Amino acid sequence: MTWRGAAVVLLLLGCAGTRAGFEALPAAPIAFVYRTVEETERAVDELEARAAAAEAAAENKLELRLDQLAGARSEQDRVRDQQGRLALFVAPERRLELPASLPRGTLPLDWSDERRLMFSWKQRDAYHLFEWSPESGEIRQLTSGPESQIAGCYGPDGAIAWVQSDSSEGRDLVRIWVRRSGEAPRPVSEGPLDTQPSWSPAGGRIVFVATDARGGSLLRWVDPLGGASGSYGPGRGPRFSPDGDWIVYSAHTAAGWRLRRMRADGSGKRALGASGFEESDPTFSPDGRFVVFSVTRNEGSPFSRLFVRSFDGSADRQLEFAGSGLLPVW
Repeated sequence: MTWRGAAVVLLLLGCAGTRAGFEALPAAPIAFVYRTVEETERAVDELEARAAAAEAAAENKLELRLDQLAGARSEQDRVRDQQGRLALFVAPERRLELPASLPRGTLPLDWSDERRLMFSWKQRDAYHLFEWSPESGEIRQLTSGPESQIAGCYGPDGAIAWVQSDSSEGRDLVRIWVRRSGEAPRPVSEGPLDTQPSWSPAGGRIVFVATDARGGSLLRWVDPLGGASGSYGPGRGPRFSPDGDWIVYSAHTAAGWRLRRMRADGSGKRALGASGFEESDPTFSPDGRFVVFSVTRNEGSPFSRLFVRSFDGSADRQLEFAGSGLLPVW
């Protein structure tokens, strides 16, 4: 099946049997990277062309050399290059909004308690973090400097954490940094490739994605104050619940990438619902009752839909808008 065919199958299957008995969704907007139908089709064409070129090169026994950045950075460049833009979706009204003040290539990261949206954007040669108030339209820069601050999240009492790529210690490192009120920024993880931080509301833990010895994704945690750290096991895309009691994430299973949940201390791991698709990038609704996530028919497909699942895993609902969406933040 081609990528385009898989996209059609996903759309048809996603619309079936997902609404019955579903509670009303919160009115807080979901921020995500949005691509129109035309932009998605161009991304499909680009992917198919790359696959054909790789196949031809393999047949001719040519050695392919691709310039690749660290995992988080290459993912963000890929999204930007496929011409996505930040959008808001208000689920109860099924309303899609495209904020004109935010440039193409803006990537949503986290909502603050005051409903300001943290996002990353590439300025010249480096990514930096900004925040945007939908109510006032104000945009404020949060980080700066020559190094890239690739992704980030809010912490308690005005603190922020981010993923920073640098070579200040004589080797390339991608680590988690934090900045608390009145303190200088400092790294709290060791690298060499740490991404996707989520800070517990109480402040005692930051969960993030590290790379294991085989190049796989490993969920780790660190206490940004005391320095204690540990591992939760394989997974990616972790997010704390609003009350800090739970973490949702995506784990690789025999069926593919599927959502799971666990308590903040790593206990009580279990599946969070089930579907026949690849599930990634989960994030909680502000009231903690739902999880929004990206769904693709095949891993790596540029055609992605957004689904909402109740936190007990009992019901799914596809968000209804033309085009595709990924990297949701509620």
